Amino acid sequence: ANLPIYDPQLTSLRFQCLDYMRGMTIKDDGTWNPTIFNFDTSLTPYGGDLELINHLSIELALPRPHPMTENAMVTHAARLISGSNGAIMEILPEFEYFRDIVFHFKHAVSGATSTPDVEDGYIWLPTDATLHWSVKSISDENKTLQYHVTAFRGHLQEFVDPVAAVQKDKTQQNAFASFLSMFSKSKVARSKLSCADPTNIVNSCGEKFIKGKAKPVSVKNEDDILHLTNEELPTFGGVLTPADSERFLQFFTVPYLRIPLILDFFANGDPGRLVALKTKSLQLIVDAALFEPGLWKPSDYFEQVTEIPVVDEEKLQNLLSTPLGTLFNEIAKSPDVMTSCVIKILERAVDMDVGRYTEAASSGPLILYATRLAVRVEGFLKFALKKCTAPGQPRPRGLEFMENWKVEKSMKD
Repeated sequence: ANLPIYDPQLTSLRFQCLDYMRGMTIKDDGTWNPTIFNFDTSLTPYGGDLELINHLSIELALPRPHPMTENAMVTHAARLISGSNGAIMEILPEFEYFRDIVFHFKHAVSGATSTPDVEDGYIWLPTDATLHWSVKSISDENKTLQYHVTAFRGHLQEFVDPVAAVQKDKTQQNAFASFLSMFSKSKVARSKLSCADPTNIVNSCGEKFIKGKAKPVSVKNEDDILHLTNEELPTFGGVLTPADSERFLQFFTVPYLRIPLILDFFANGDPGRLVALKTKSLQLIVDAALFEPGLWKPSDYFEQVTEIPVVDEEKLQNLLSTPLGTLFNEIAKSPDVMTSCVIKILERAVDMDVGRYTEAASSGPLILYATRLAVRVEGFLKFALKKCTAPGQPRPRGLEFMENWKVEKSMKD
């Protein structure tokens, strides 16, 4: 959800995969199908893992614990899946490969680092990525077995701290503690953080925070931004005034409306704002605001806004999720405002052309970025129009009510 996707086909494919996986994991009666290898949730086998091992034990005539208590089945499954008991690996060697592939994938997207700190110039080899599995008790008091997985010089393959990723306490104190854990010196990768999140923008681009003179702050609404000092407001190297920076940041507190607000901010008003887009950091932030798909809305989610404001943050995020991504949602709802701003940005950038490209001049990087932005947005517009005009084909979910004539008119204008 926090990774910018510039190809409309990949964006659409992402949501199709999510729809497919949702359909595979939920039964017709609304209950969940058991899933296997949920390493990102628990390193102790449960649910689908226990059912899988029970069925394989019957099919392969492997001994099962007696009596079949839950603790006995957990121990039995942990030893077979980890390979401590090699009965399954001997008969089904592909089981080991599938297990490792799933573990590597889930670990890669979890946000935790796979490798330890090494000396400069050290080159990792493919063999270093081999996973070494064993089992151990959770603690001296709790004898339940869990997986112990190492790779890369025996580095323990842990998932993201549950405080920051899984246990979502709804109190402000714990939410802020979760945020602070992302900036600690622990092995937590920054890949899970969004470049379009106001908290991340302030703490990574504010001059006072860059110099380490202030602790990270949480920015969730306009009040939080208004309380920031000029030293805490990110000016991106002085290209934005504190007043413009304050206004710019406020747009990111309303993710559902931020695309037209941000584009209008640079397309109209002071030309100095447009020149600011020459900086790489601002380009990354604007790209994230436009091309991060955001949270996905399942086809069986029908809840609507019944109260304002929505106090529950998690409920608010679910209500503002989209079936096909925020950019496609903007195209379906209001394509003319977005395209007129993109065209104006491109036209004003071209007017600043000095005749030849130089990195020192602001016009060169600005024109290149404006061109990339326009081409990428045009790609999304053409893709949406193509999918909604294909004869005999249903419209993609999320574009059911898109007015084709509006998109066509905005592209011609």
